Amino acid sequence: MPLGGEWARADVFRVLRDICSNEDLDWPHIAKLYNFDLESLENPEGIVPITAWHGVFEHVASSLGNDAVMFDLFNNIDIGCFSIFDYLFSCAPSLRDACQAWVKFIPIRTNAYRMIFEETETSGYVQWPILEGRGEWRQNMFARVGWATQQLEHALDMPSPPIMIELATTPPKDTSAFQNKYQGRLKFGAPHNRISFPKTLLSRPLRGNDSHLYEIILKSAMGELDRFGRMEAPLSRVANEVASSLTDGSCTLPQISAKLGMSQRAVQRLLEKEGTNFRKLSEEIRRSAAERYLRSTNLPMKEIAFLLGFSELSTFSRAVKAWFGVSPRKVREGPSKTSAFETAPAPFTQTRSLDVSRIATPTQGPHKETADAK
Repeated sequence: MPLGGEWARADVFRVLRDICSNEDLDWPHIAKLYNFDLESLENPEGIVPITAWHGVFEHVASSLGNDAVMFDLFNNIDIGCFSIFDYLFSCAPSLRDACQAWVKFIPIRTNAYRMIFEETETSGYVQWPILEGRGEWRQNMFARVGWATQQLEHALDMPSPPIMIELATTPPKDTSAFQNKYQGRLKFGAPHNRISFPKTLLSRPLRGNDSHLYEIILKSAMGELDRFGRMEAPLSRVANEVASSLTDGSCTLPQISAKLGMSQRAVQRLLEKEGTNFRKLSEEIRRSAAERYLRSTNLPMKEIAFLLGFSELSTFSRAVKAWFGVSPRKVREGPSKTSAFETAPAPFTQTRSLDVSRIATPTQGPHKETADAK
């Protein structure tokens, strides 16, 4: 279910290519396989399709023969590889300001989803909504968590801050230094992709804060937000709202339209323009989510049924059988299969240790010199 017009910034591929420069990776072949322009990696404003953004990480991890390596690769890159977005966090006055900046400016990184930042009585957390039906995102999420945790480590000046990491996927077969560092605070098979931290840290001043420099960074980020914010993918809003509404049982056209602040007819016209309708879209999202929950988590069947908006386990079981031809238990027990919407990399057939220390450090972002000079 790839959605037309969904993109992410191409610089993440440049960083991935540079930190793996000592590895034998055929990037022209990768670009052809995943349908993106290789020249976009050198363009500061280059973008790639969201399905490529996911698929390339799976391909590279498979080629490296290590399904945990993305944690280490992206937990060890220098601040500034993603220029403005890095410095919005590291130069913010406090952790709260930094998290709020991520939420506000995520549209300069992708139009496929929006980040979430919330506070409870005892903690705060940042969360990446799960993109149902846009290909396998597991390795991409490992990289994002490694990078985000490195941002927290640097900004808080803590080699291992008191955070809890939750991932809505299975643990890797291999083990990384990152996993060892956060042993006991890294949970797989969770219902969401989230990093949480004690609320007391939210007001903590960040070591890289410089009020004058931060104003310059915010001004530059607003310019990027103005440019990239126009590159919307309206269908993404509908799809993501449907996915987030499954649990509370409010996944009907009138309810979704109201949440989006759109008329039902406007939503229908949008879907028709993309060659689909509300029933088909919601069914595809529910099917994709069911497959992920069954194959990537150990959640009980009753809980999965609830998360998908089914009031009865028997109704959920009938739906799964209609989708996959077998019972939920058989889907869970069966071999992992590639969904029809994604291009599959080769399966992991070899495990080897990757020496992260010998992998090249990527070129710094355009604001590195300015930030170091403060």
